[in-house]
Amino acid sequence: MKPQILRHLIIALLMLTGVFHLAIALLGGAGAYGAGVAIMGVVYSGLGFWVRRDVTMLGDAAGRHSIIGTVAITSLVLAVGGGYYLTNGGPGVLAFLFLIDVAIIGAGALWLFQTYSAKTR
Repeated sequence: MKPQILRHLIIALLMLTGVFHLAIALLGGAGAYGAGVAIMGVVYSGLGFWVRRDVTMLGDAAGRHSIIGTVAITSLVLAVGGGYYLTNGGPGVLAFLFLIDVAIIGAGALWLFQTYSAKTR
């Protein structure tokens, strides 16, 4: 995949998971995790806007910072939230959200690899 397509995929996944997090929290599907899920919905939406703004306004070189930040934050959330979910259980819908996190991390890592390898050629 081309880096531009991956970047658009990352933005779409971030916005999608942000909306899903907020919808699940507001509809009560997250149970006791409602507040945390809502906060993460806002964070993921913010990350989506950051990636879009960073690349649109500053170019692909600056977009690297937002992709690295997105991968780092998503990895941290997946590690902490996923670990808590695995030890304490929770609603099944949260497992779906974790799969989206894995897709964001994978697309971000692939974008970083492709843009780095393009610079070193």
